[in-house]
Amino acid sequence: MTLRLSRRNYLLGTAAFAAAAAMPRLSYGQELAYKGDLNMYSLVRTPPDQALADLIASFEVAHPGISIKTTSYPSDSFVALLTAAQQAGENIDVLFLNGQDLRRYAVDGTALELDGKLDTDRFRPGALKTAQVNGKTYGAPYSAISGFPLLTNAKVLEDKGLSVPQSYADLLAIRDALQGSGIKTFTHAGKNIYLWPVWFFTTFGQTSGNRSNERTAEILSGQAKFTDDDVVQGLDLVFQFGRDQLLTQEVFSMDTPQAMTEFAAGRALFWMQHESALSQLATQDAANFKLDVNLMPKLVDADVRSNYPGGPSAIVGVGAKADADRQAAAVAFIDWITTDEANAPIVKFNNGTVPANKAVSAAGGPVVDKLLGLSDGLVTYLDWNWPPEITRVFQEGIQAGVAGQGSAQDVANTAQSTLERLVSNGYTFQA
Repeated sequence: MTLRLSRRNYLLGTAAFAAAAAMPRLSYGQELAYKGDLNMYSLVRTPPDQALADLIASFEVAHPGISIKTTSYPSDSFVALLTAAQQAGENIDVLFLNGQDLRRYAVDGTALELDGKLDTDRFRPGALKTAQVNGKTYGAPYSAISGFPLLTNAKVLEDKGLSVPQSYADLLAIRDALQGSGIKTFTHAGKNIYLWPVWFFTTFGQTSGNRSNERTAEILSGQAKFTDDDVVQGLDLVFQFGRDQLLTQEVFSMDTPQAMTEFAAGRALFWMQHESALSQLATQDAANFKLDVNLMPKLVDADVRSNYPGGPSAIVGVGAKADADRQAAAVAFIDWITTDEANAPIVKFNNGTVPANKAVSAAGGPVVDKLLGLSDGLVTYLDWNWPPEITRVFQEGIQAGVAGQGSAQDVANTAQSTLERLVSNGYTFQA
């Protein structure tokens, strides 16, 4: 199993499952020429997506003679198993993908370009961007978009007379103000190695001048290198959190439930964590806890924005190899499950935060409203472009570097040598 996939599995597995309610009645669609099975190849969703199951059933009722046949693969073996299905000559009608897999199928001709075939104006820009490659749309964002904001205990700030930090110097001042209080500046589930790259996504967003995705494409295509200054600086900024004891050695023994407990109990001021944690934190009613959400402050002197790494729950695409009637039916199905009317219960059932659709309101109070305002600045996770071998280098290297067991230059050198080895073995990045 590649660790590139593990963070995704983990986040899907820890998202709370909302009890299903009655689906709204969806309007019946157009008459479709195709009759028969539509084959949908999907990642295994944990917990099961009852909202999607209900939408499939309603689509079949609205289009007699069409049946959605779903084949689900675990995310760590999805690519291999779908490749086997393709080689066996199976019809691939619908692709229910993680965002990081879309590029693979867009560039190899598996996924159909959907511009002009599907109304994409309904989607939030941060959601739709992940469904696009080279400016062309190859899928529809499904459910919600989410990322890693800076969860904040506003009660600690209030009690200590502190403000939301605007710079790295502010973080150091907060650290000093908390000395002797028993409250950490940051908690983190440092035992979970697949969560560490998110820190680099955040810092590199700033050291690259808010061009982290563009720079990643340049590096992977050989126009730049992992050893370039902005990459090394981004890595070293993460390690600086360890050197300055903003991230303490205790985080390396913590898993997510322990970090959750520490944060909710008021023993840590900040937690950079996936927003799926909001549903659990919103139920906390402790005297020393008041939830707020922010982004990491500016960490460099340049005129840059804070980075918010994330992506949509899934991308739904259409197979490019099927005949025109099958493709039309598959597009109709994607349209059905991504309408505003469908998106609202999907987000509710799957405990999402920021709906992928612009017209669908987020529910959850002021904190979620604030998160909604941040969501248009979402920057796609960099490891959705990295080869898994590169992801492993960053996972292990960042964890070691924060622990003081390696340098930023060491990690950058290893990443670049790993990429060069992959290229010599035939790897080519398709921008």
